[in-house]
Amino acid sequence: MWSPRKRRQGDLLAELNLPDVISIRDLRPEVSRRTGREVVLEPREQAPSVCGACAVTESAVYVFYDPRTSPLHQDHIIAHEFGHLLLGHHESRTLSDLAPSLLTTMDPAVVQMMLGRTKYDEAEERDTELLASLLQRRIIDWWRRSDESSGDEVQDRVTHTLLRRREARR
Repeated sequence: MWSPRKRRQGDLLAELNLPDVISIRDLRPEVSRRTGREVVLEPREQAPSVCGACAVTESAVYVFYDPRTSPLHQDHIIAHEFGHLLLGHHESRTLSDLAPSLLTTMDPAVVQMMLGRTKYDEAEERDTELLASLLQRRIIDWWRRSDESSGDEVQDRVTHTLLRRREARR
């Protein structure tokens, strides 16, 4: 299994050979292809201690994120859950205690495994969070080089402000 802790040299994203995207949500088809399951992004209010979760069934992967948080935070949650999937963490998980609370519209018997941030060991979480941050940074770097709008006026203003401050520090 791939681990950034074991591979500190080289470009970790290049190793995964992911397509260029302008939004983390645009990686959905690639994650679907790699998992062999349709990936469904599902806004769902989460328990207070959970930001996101991922349920894997025989035919689909449901990525849950809290719609009450900012779009930028939602994208990071999605990036984190995609990170678990891209790193293969879903391949050896058993049904989680989170399943009944998150899957109110699905038959829990269908769920093969449930992935939630509270159910991973510390090393897997660090690897996944590192990958999520690298994915988001790659997208931000694309926006830095582009004049295109993301379609979200607030996000565009925040990104522009943060990137301008980052450039001023260099």
